[in-house]
Amino acid sequence: MFKKIILSFTTALLIAASFSGVSFAAEDDPTGPVKARGEVITVDLAARKFQIEKNDGTTLTFFVNEETRFRGLESLDELQVGWKIGLGARKDQDGKLWAVLVIAGDPADLIQVRGKITDVNTSAGKFSLEKQNGMEMTFFVDENTRYGGQIQGLEDLQVGWGAAVVAKEANPGKLVAVGLIAGDAPELVKTKGVVTSVNVSAGKFEIESSDGRIIQYLVDEKTRYQGQLSSLEEMKVGWQAAVASKEGENSNLTAVLVIAGTRPEQVRAQGIVVGVDANAGKFQLEKPDGNVVTFFADENTTYQGQVESIRDLEEGMRAGVGAIEDPDGMLLARQVMAGEPQEERPELIKAQGIIKTVNPGAGKFTLEKSDGSVLTIYVDGNTKYRGEVNSLNDLEKDMRAGFGGFVDGDGKIIARLVIAGNPRPERPEVGRPREERPVPDPNNPLEPRPYDTLSYPSNNS
Repeated sequence: MFKKIILSFTTALLIAASFSGVSFAAEDDPTGPVKARGEVITVDLAARKFQIEKNDGTTLTFFVNEETRFRGLESLDELQVGWKIGLGARKDQDGKLWAVLVIAGDPADLIQVRGKITDVNTSAGKFSLEKQNGMEMTFFVDENTRYGGQIQGLEDLQVGWGAAVVAKEANPGKLVAVGLIAGDAPELVKTKGVVTSVNVSAGKFEIESSDGRIIQYLVDEKTRYQGQLSSLEEMKVGWQAAVASKEGENSNLTAVLVIAGTRPEQVRAQGIVVGVDANAGKFQLEKPDGNVVTFFADENTTYQGQVESIRDLEEGMRAGVGAIEDPDGMLLARQVMAGEPQEERPELIKAQGIIKTVNPGAGKFTLEKSDGSVLTIYVDGNTKYRGEVNSLNDLEKDMRAGFGGFVDGDGKIIARLVIAGNPRPERPEVGRPREERPVPDPNNPLEPRPYDTLSYPSNNS
């Protein structure tokens, strides 16, 4: 468990630090870079690919080539199932994800620390950090140290900044930082509401918060955007918005992060899969009313049931889909649960009685019920046995037996469980005959009873 926790932190920290300097090969790729973290679930060396499962259950497949860079391991040959991993990739025109940077490995020799910077010595290539418990630690940097946050090198680090470090012990007493993320983290004000005005030329917008307040925000070159916009120009009045901001000297709020957009309506459907085009990332579902609906899948689609990706979908499978409609009217599948339809379960029948005949060669026996009717019961490789028998060969005439099973398509009774054994002999009455038991005298309630003469062990025995 410790390894998983520390490696999760390690990959998060290193990948954040590393991406600040990563140049993705496909600059004209409209989908942009893809970042992911998760656990390795398959490695296919022959196909030069591996699969990971993200924390939300999504599975993604990545391919590697000569341009893929590795940290924590030398190549794909060293990657192991079960390792936590962080990576950056790009998607090609066919929808394949090509790994650009892979960060993984055994974190047993790594430590992770968070705290506040107390000293920076650029000439000596080291810095000190005070942990929350007051303990101070010193770390060295080298040419392999990766940086992130508001720094690109040790010279950018400032005393008082918050920092997270992943380090290894180069030699006894000397800790070398593998990854360092640091920056000035002012207290952020977080608010949710509806966009009421947008002034692009003035670099500001307003939202009405859930409690009815009208709040104005400024944006600058450091403002980050998520959701359905990548800049202030794309923001629209009426959109839902969540804003994290910092307060300036004049009490002005400057947005650090803006997440905004319309909440797409969820579309849900269930039916039978009637078409799959994995290369195009789409499949068709026939609903109970006969309508056929086309859904598209991407890296954000999650899968459950008997499938882990769109390539596992097969015609004839029963599926349920949760999707959203994009601006072009395409249905983007967000959740897909699919599998082979379960056959109708036959009604369970039960009976008990006395075994009349046993025919191991034909795989059957007959059972006479208490009402005198006789049933012929067949067994197969799925039949279980209990009681005094372990197989059909152990059954004997006149044994008491009970079974549970079903009637197959040919009308035969197939046993799934047989419980059988010989009847217990009549138990003799224990103790003296009732007529020989002494009757206490009602006029002398203190007269000793038979059990009064029994001796019981004392507490000392």
